[in-house]
Amino acid sequence: MRLSLAWKLLLGFLVVIAVSVTAFAALANRSTEREVRRAIGQAPQAPQMAAEQLSAYFRGRGSWEGVDRLLAGGHMMGMMGRGIGELVVVDPGGLPLVGERLNPVDTSAATPIVVDGVIVGYVLPPPAEGALQAEREILGRVNQAIFVAGLLSLGAALVGAALLTAGVLKPVRELTVAARAMAGGDLSRRVAVRGRDEVGELSQAFNHMGESLQQAESLRRDMTADIAHELRNPLSVMQARVEAVIDGIYPPTAEHLQPVLEQTRLLSRLVEDLRTLALADAGQLALDRQEIDLAGVVERTVAGYRAQAQAAGVELRLHPVEGARVEADPGRMEQVVGNLLSNALRHAPPGSAVEVSLEIHANRARLEVADAGEGIPAEALPNIFERFYRADRARSREAGGSGLGLAISRQLIVAHGGSIAAANRPQGGAVFRVELPLSGGPHPARM
Repeated sequence: MRLSLAWKLLLGFLVVIAVSVTAFAALANRSTEREVRRAIGQAPQAPQMAAEQLSAYFRGRGSWEGVDRLLAGGHMMGMMGRGIGELVVVDPGGLPLVGERLNPVDTSAATPIVVDGVIVGYVLPPPAEGALQAEREILGRVNQAIFVAGLLSLGAALVGAALLTAGVLKPVRELTVAARAMAGGDLSRRVAVRGRDEVGELSQAFNHMGESLQQAESLRRDMTADIAHELRNPLSVMQARVEAVIDGIYPPTAEHLQPVLEQTRLLSRLVEDLRTLALADAGQLALDRQEIDLAGVVERTVAGYRAQAQAAGVELRLHPVEGARVEADPGRMEQVVGNLLSNALRHAPPGSAVEVSLEIHANRARLEVADAGEGIPAEALPNIFERFYRADRARSREAGGSGLGLAISRQLIVAHGGSIAAANRPQGGAVFRVELPLSGGPHPARM
């Protein structure tokens, strides 16, 4: 039989409460029994005390006249304790002073009542059977009270345990329902966070996971749509051109087949970029790490983009620093710098400049590529390195690139143990900052 968590908690509480109540009852019984026996053990002192008081009574009156009212009224019991109620007072002849006149009793074990050296009576001790009976009666009443108190405590504790269990399991049940809804595809499901305890932290973690999954699902759908869009455009151009050649609209010359070749190259580059990202995600991207002069790599890459910059009317300014040696794959570093330059040139207006600087900060080489364009919208900054993401959705593929360059750059820099970030400059435009550890420092594991 499978027990629910609620029943397990209740049974656990029940066992703990039962053991606690039983232990308390046992200790209370032992303590009460010890005290009762100690009190009864003091009973032998009662005859001597009674004899002294009765002696004073006889001396004051000169006889036992009225002693029956004293003994029957319980006045001496209040002065000497409960044990006097079982005492028997007799005259010198052994006859009881109160009650029926029976045969004389044995006074050998009695306590004499002496007045001026003369024995005027005796006080007999209570029978042992009476003391045992009194002890049993007292212990019975105490045990009954302990039993009733234990039952009441057990019931109250069970009610409290049930309320506590319900309060603890309520957020757990909500998490279970929300998790099942999320497994069914409802990624917008969230739970209320109650308190700052472990269950509250679990609820926060669940909500954070839901937000991450919802964001990842949104990015996945966008990426699927973007891939379809990126593939559809060149395929449409190729299809139209080939159909025109087949239909005899265009002759099959190099001039009319050149657009097909260009679109084929675009598709090849797109597929290669997707492959690079897939390998980086799987941790299987091959990197030919070696100690290189990062300034030399940046200078060569910038030189290769000067013609493109001149055609766009943009000036490329380079501010390198000596001694920026890092352990990296030179080909991949040229790819990163090229992606950043291409992105900057696409957004830099004619007549402006793209600033490329290389510095050393705290044992790290810092590369910055800044443009004077429109900058990056604040809402786009968190997603600027996502695949196929464009801050300006109105840009075409030709004007805005495939949308994979920055995503590839981030994966390559992270694979080299570095970091990459984007921000807006106060004077306008965007700046991309790349940091890599200098040679001689700790390096990440090879991929």
